[in-house]
Amino acid sequence: MAQNQIKIVSPKGIAVYPWLNRPDTKFSADGDFKVTLKVSADEASPLIQKLDGIISDYQEKQTQADPKLARYSVSPPYEEEMDDQGNLTGNYLFKFKQKAKIHTKDGRTIDMKVALVDASRTPTTVNIGGGSEIKIAATVFPYAMSTTKTIGLSLRPSAVQIISLVSGG
Repeated sequence: MAQNQIKIVSPKGIAVYPWLNRPDTKFSADGDFKVTLKVSADEASPLIQKLDGIISDYQEKQTQADPKLARYSVSPPYEEEMDDQGNLTGNYLFKFKQKAKIHTKDGRTIDMKVALVDASRTPTTVNIGGGSEIKIAATVFPYAMSTTKTIGLSLRPSAVQIISLVSGG
């Protein structure tokens, strides 16, 4: 599916369960680079508007080609954070995920990496732990999934800027 790549840069947020230094292989042998970014509602608002615009444009275009897609539910790549008692915290959680290896149709395997840079944009290899303050540059991929009847967005991180580091184990 050839389409224009949509690039975004997140606002500053707090890394939750980051797997950015090495891929998480628990559910996939090839592994996934992933992180959830916790952002305050005020700072998240422009990004949410942009993502909602991308998803509605995609749904509109796809519905013209296949009218049954109009009935699909929308699954945004973010959610409001709730505390343990089920109360809203005023933060949003954005999910970013990138496969560590991509297998192409012609049989090639492409190894993917997430570039890590420090606050002054110097490449680094430090271990990013949960609680680190980061910004994420990502590519947005819209999708329509017939099995779950949903339309959504996949946020694939390409680079992470570490603003303040909490070392990971």
